Amino acid sequence: MNMRHRQAHILVVDDDRDIREAVVEVLEEEGYGVSAAGDGAQALRVLDESEQQPDLILLDLMMPNTNGFEFRRHQLANARHATIPVAVLTADGQAARKAEELQANGLVKKPVKIQPLLDTVELLVFGSHA
Repeated sequence: MNMRHRQAHILVVDDDRDIREAVVEVLEEEGYGVSAAGDGAQALRVLDESEQQPDLILLDLMMPNTNGFEFRRHQLANARHATIPVAVLTADGQAARKAEELQANGLVKKPVKIQPLLDTVELLVFGSHA
């Protein structure tokens, strides 16, 4: 476990409980602090209610209630949240284009593979690979 991960906090936003729980587990095993939300509305509440803002948001695009696009629009409109980097979590074939549309900082394709996930998180949180 990389000890510097302890200082980093990740918010995982995905409506698929299995994916969400698996990603949370992997990140926690690496020593990250992790919060999770089942849709964009819940994620916005987490951001509003948290004293400490996450260092990174892993964001699914297709979710009920508030999807990833709507979440990102709200996030960018809020000065307190706008600077938090976002990595899109998606199986969409147009993933790169959609990530670009969202001004996302990174992309993690589904099915999620552990090493690419960790590499993306490390890069976006610390600016380098472990």
